[in-house]
This record gives sequence, structure tokens and C-alpha cells, in this order.
Amino acid sequence: MKFYFLYLLSVVYFFIPSELISQNSVKPVAKFSFDNRKDYDEVGLRKIKLVGVSFTRDRFNNEDCAAYLLGNQSSYINLGNYPEIKPVQGSISLWVKVEFEIHAGSGHRINPVIITKSYNGDDFYEAYAIYYLLDSRKIACVNTEDSLRQIGIPSSEVFSRNRWHHLVITYDDHWLCFYIDGKPEGKVVKGYTSKFLETDSVIIGVSANKKNSRYFNGSIDEIEFYDRVITPEEVLELYHAPNPNKNKIFLYWAVAFLAFLLLVFMIYLLIKLQLSRTLRKEKTRLELHNKLLETELRVNRALMNPHFIFNSLNALQNYILKSQMEGAVDYLAKFSKLIRKILEGNMSDTISLALEIELIEGYMEIENLRFKEKIDCSITLGHEVHPLSIKIPVMMLQPFIENAIWHAFQGKEGEKKITIRFLMNDPKYLECIIEDNGMGRKAKQESHDDKRSLATMFVVQRLEMLNKIYNLQCSLTITDKPAGQGTIVKIILPVLNNEVLCRYVQL
Repeated sequence: MKFYFLYLLSVVYFFIPSELISQNSVKPVAKFSFDNRKDYDEVGLRKIKLVGVSFTRDRFNNEDCAAYLLGNQSSYINLGNYPEIKPVQGSISLWVKVEFEIHAGSGHRINPVIITKSYNGDDFYEAYAIYYLLDSRKIACVNTEDSLRQIGIPSSEVFSRNRWHHLVITYDDHWLCFYIDGKPEGKVVKGYTSKFLETDSVIIGVSANKKNSRYFNGSIDEIEFYDRVITPEEVLELYHAPNPNKNKIFLYWAVAFLAFLLLVFMIYLLIKLQLSRTLRKEKTRLELHNKLLETELRVNRALMNPHFIFNSLNALQNYILKSQMEGAVDYLAKFSKLIRKILEGNMSDTISLALEIELIEGYMEIENLRFKEKIDCSITLGHEVHPLSIKIPVMMLQPFIENAIWHAFQGKEGEKKITIRFLMNDPKYLECIIEDNGMGRKAKQESHDDKRSLATMFVVQRLEMLNKIYNLQCSLTITDKPAGQGTIVKIILPVLNNEVLCRYVQL
């Protein structure tokens, strides 16, 4: 669960735009964006006065994110009167869209965009101002010390209406600069320190002067004030500033994408839960089936043991009838020892490899006492095999050894040999190879033995159950050597040291 949560967070982080994780190098001391009808300075949180102003779409077509002025004396914005918007040296950035030329009014033929006074007079009073010039149809910035000294920079070309333009004024004691759409429009010597009328506010859209009463019709957006002269590079950065609502758009889609991923994840969990339930049901079914197989196997073992005991008792009787008392005592001792170990093995469905080897050796010893020609049985262990520490399913090897003794060597003359090897190439599996030099399966098929076939079938089915339930790769392979030279049985058994596997086998 933790992995998926971290994965979702990394995906969302990847889709968050860089604007959210980086900071703009240009920091204003006052800002009026009008986004979502905001009516305050977003830096100083000071309220502004909006009179006869409506809200419209900004340059990015975001609704209610720019201010629209109607072009009359009753439509203007009062930004307030405080030092941050009246810097002695600084910069003013704003976006403007002139819609109609407003010829109504009196005085100078201008449409005022932004203005604040340097002193209380009717002429030459602009501490800073931006005007749309009606006669030349250009835009200009103005800066005035007093009635004796006023400087200005008009645009070099006609200022196009009905489209957004970016305007920037920068000034200090030495220079006044004007930028339009990121490009320098002009630079003039200033040579004085700006001063401001203490009682006057910064006004947008009207001249606020009886002699020169003019108005502005159009849209205003992103008014920013800086307490320093920003560089041309910073002006370009402001001009190319991204959509301020782009972050919200990206966040919206990021959240939507995250919600989608969470939905997919929930669906995945539900499917996984359903599959888990189905697998548990299938596992339960297989375990019940395996219990049935184990029951049948116990029945088969119950049938096999009396058969072996009957044969052994007949052999013991022969020793007694022939008055071979020493042989009878030796046979009886070995027989009782083997029976005791078989009974101990029957107490559990798993057996240690050490005990399994003892049972094989005891079984071979008893069988060799019954036959005139002894069968040579050798058992070898790979260097990585430790019999005392390895547990395997019970009754998995004995059927194949019994097959070799009772069927492979029937009618065979000469040396009879069984080789048993235990290897461990993987800690989860024990490989047992049983090889005989008997007659081979083709000859053995002439003698039908249902019990022998049933025992082999049980081994195969038990291996299949283990494979299905615990995703193992146990197997049984029987290979015929050239005709009359014997058979090789290779069986891959699970190492049942794991507690979960042991519980399963003991069901």
C-alpha cells in the first residue's frame, strides 16, 4: 500500500507545473490582479475602491479576471494612498486594452490610464501617469517635478486598440524608461527626485481634475508596483508571465488525474480481492481434494503394509521350518526394527530424509534376506544434502523402489542393482534419482499390477496439488533406458521445512 501511495504522489508531482514549485524572481511590493473579482492589494491586503467598474476576461480569456472601465466620470478605480504605490524610485507594470477613444470631457485631449499627482495644481501635476493620446493615437508615460519641468515618452507607433498590451514605467533620480510589450520604447534623462502629493491617491480611468476632465474606456489588469528599477530582462519576464490561472488548471487536472488513479487503484484492489477470494476457494477445494487423496493413500498404505508383513512372515516361517534358528532370529530382529520405524513414520505425513533413508535400507535388507540373489542397493548424497535437516512428504519414494524389486528384476539373470541419489540444486527442492538395471517398463507392462499403478498415480497427484496451491515446480519423470537395461525415475520433491507447507501436508 505504501508503494502505491508514493507512486501516486510522484505522478502528481510530475504533472504539477513548474510555476508551482519555483518562484518568480520579480517580486512586487503591491499587486492588483483582479482575479476572481479581487478588490484588494494582494501583497499588502489593502482594499481598493471600485466605482462603476465591471469585471471581464483577461488576456488569457479567464473570466472575471480583469477590470473594465466604461469611459465616464463615474467609472474609475482608486488604488489608495500609501508609500508602496508611490515609490520615489521604482517601476510600474500593467496590462491595458484600449477599447474606444473617449472624446468627451475637457482639457488636454487624452484618455488617462493611471495617474497620481506630485502637487496640487491644474497643470503639470503628474508624479507619474500613462495617457492614451487622442490626436496621435499613441500611448505615453509622463513624469513631472513641477510646472517648470515635465518629461514624457510617447510610443513610436500608433497604439493599437482592442488588444492587450503590456506597459512598464521605470524611474529613479536619473532616468525615466518606458516599455511596451517587453520592448524598450524610450529612455530620457530625469535629473530630479520624484515627489508625491500626500493627499492624492493613485487613480485608474479618470484624470480627477476639473480643468482637465478626461476618461478611459477599456480593460486594466495585473497592476504591479516595485520599489526598484527593474531590468529589461525582468520586464520581459513580466511580459511572458504565464496564465495566472494555469496553476489552477493544472491543479484541477492533477487532482482529476489523481482521482482517476485512485479509482483505478480501488478497482484494482477490488479485482485483487475478488481474485484472492476465488483463489482461497480454489485452494480450499484443492486442499479438500488432497485430504481425499491422503485418505486414499492411507488406505493404500494399509493394504500395502499387510502384504509386506505377510511376505515377511512367510519368509520367517521358512527359516523356522528349515531349522535355521539363527537366521530366523536375525530376520525377526531386523523385521521388528523396520516395522517400528514404519509405524513411527505413519504418525506424520512428513518424514525426515534421514528416516526415509533408514526405511529404504531396512526394507532392502529384509527383501534381500528373502531372495537368493541379493540386490545391490547404493544410496549417495550430494554435498549440499543434510538428511537430518530436510523433511519431505511421506510415501513418495517407496513405491518406485518396490516396483524395481518386484517387477524390474522379475526374470532377470545376473547382477541386480538399484542406485539412489539425492541432490539439492535449489533450497526449496530435493531431487531423487532412482535407477535400476532391470527389464524396463516395456517388459513390466506384461505384468499388470493395479496397486503399483495406483501408488504412482497418488505420487503424481500429490505433487500436482503442491504445485497448484503453493506455486511449486515439483515433478516426476520416468525414463526408459535402452531395452532390457532398466529405468530411471527422477522425482523433484518439495523441502517441507517451511511451516506453511508443513501445515498443508499435515491437513
